[in-house]
Amino acid sequence: MLRTLSLLVTLSLLLALGGCGGPAEYALVGSSRAAGSDGTVTIEEDEYGNYDVEVEIEFLPPPDRLGDGLTAYVVWIIPANAPAQRAGLLAYDPDDRTGHFRTHTSHSDFTLKITAERTPTTSSPSDVVVTSRRVTADD
Repeated sequence: MLRTLSLLVTLSLLLALGGCGGPAEYALVGSSRAAGSDGTVTIEEDEYGNYDVEVEIEFLPPPDRLGDGLTAYVVWIIPANAPAQRAGLLAYDPDDRTGHFRTHTSHSDFTLKITAERTPTTSSPSDVVVTSRRVTADD
């Protein structure tokens, strides 16, 4: 009886996991301001119905090379028909010219944008766009 129950629980878990689509991954391509930059953004639903978002980007020039006074890269989440939400600061490694970012969001469909900014605490995106990509957890 216990073995049968254990087998049923295992099969239920496998079926539930088989129904999950897993993470959706999108290519990030540098804009003309950061030509040659590329990377990925991955989005995956967590057990609470929110979404884990991870960004990896490489061949990214230092922000000050994109314009005078630019010091940081900021990641934005822009849901449809809503203003840009500051998701956070891209962790930039100037030696490797790479950037990494992780966050959680309740949005399953949005545009992810990375901009070069004068201050890391800015509340709205500049027009110095490094990359921009629509992502959706449903694809």
